[in-house]
Amino acid sequence: MLVVGMILTILVSSSGCATSPGITGEEISIKEFTLITEDGITISVSQFLCNQPNVCILAHGFMGSKHRPYIKKLAQRLSKCWDIITFDFRGHGDSLGVFNGLDEFYDIKAVVDYAKNSKYEKVVVVGFSLGGIEGIYEAAKFHDIDALVTVSVPANTELTKPTAKWLFWLVTNRFGRMVLQPWVRLDNTPEFPQPVAVIEQVSPIPLLIMQGTKDSLVDIEQAEMLYEKAKEPKELVIIEGMKHPPKLTEEFYDTVEKWLEKLLKQ
Repeated sequence: MLVVGMILTILVSSSGCATSPGITGEEISIKEFTLITEDGITISVSQFLCNQPNVCILAHGFMGSKHRPYIKKLAQRLSKCWDIITFDFRGHGDSLGVFNGLDEFYDIKAVVDYAKNSKYEKVVVVGFSLGGIEGIYEAAKFHDIDALVTVSVPANTELTKPTAKWLFWLVTNRFGRMVLQPWVRLDNTPEFPQPVAVIEQVSPIPLLIMQGTKDSLVDIEQAEMLYEKAKEPKELVIIEGMKHPPKLTEEFYDTVEKWLEKLLKQ
């Protein structure tokens, strides 16, 4: 039980389970609603209306939610130039369904479709870990966004660091899935897709790949593998000292903000 307790402590820390205030401001209103994905799953969505003509969709990591502090912080930073949409992946937070690793790109697709129907000029996605994996698959399959930013995404989940093996052990056995249930509701046989297999299909969508040097789950070689396989336009940013989300640095927030501002000027 001591080992399980230590694992839970690490997982809670890694998923950023603490709460934080939302985006605030006199000119910002929040719209809470649900969407139905193409395969029939109800997902919970928050839209921050900042009176902007463009929108940034933020996709959280595994065992996370749209309420995580790092999601809220980036949303606040970007709100001066973008409306923001956050959501819970299936099996996470307030969304229904269970996580299976293969169909979560439909969750992003539902949010992108909503954004496009809302007549935004540009629609971009910033995906953290799981969110980045599914962002790659969604962009590669549908080519319906204007830019994609991925953060701490493994090229091949089978090549993650040894420290991540505990997570995969928990995901792939019955006892582990019970342990993880407060953070994610899992299918009986969840799988993890391999982004490196499809990332070249993201082009010609502009792609920014971001990775920290102190990430305990995903190493720099994974980011480099994704970058080498991707086609132009693409950019790789390695941030010294940055760990896996939610342990992000100010340099990370500055980089995303500036990269997206540059995109608006093109």
